[in-house]
Amino acid sequence: MFRTDKHRNPCAITTDLAKQAGLRLGVDYEQGNPFPDNPKMFTAKILGQDPVRTMIAVILKVGYYTKAGKQRWSYVAIPDFIVHSLTIEEFENLIAFHYQREGGTEMKGLFL
Repeated sequence: MFRTDKHRNPCAITTDLAKQAGLRLGVDYEQGNPFPDNPKMFTAKILGQDPVRTMIAVILKVGYYTKAGKQRWSYVAIPDFIVHSLTIEEFENLIAFHYQREGGTEMKGLFL
C-alpha cells in the first residue's frame, strides 16, 4: 500500500509541511511512517473526513515553492497567482494529479 493511501494523504505531504500549513497535530494529522531514505522525515497521516479539501487548504497556504524558491514537488510547480485563481473543480483535478503521481490507488473514489 502506498503512503498516500495508508495515510489518507493524496499529495504525500510531510509532517513538517502539515505544521507549516497550520494543520494541528492530533486534530488534523498524526505522524505517519518515516521516509525510507530519510528516517527523520515523516509522512503526515491526514485525519478528518475530506483529505482532498485538506490538501487544497495546505497548497493554498504554503504554495508550490519554498521560501527559498525551490519546488516542493518534483513533478508540479504552479505560481501562487495561478493557484489562487483555480476553481474547486480544477483544484480537485490537481489533487487527483498529485495522487496519481504519488502512486495512490485506494482513494480513487474521491476523484470523480
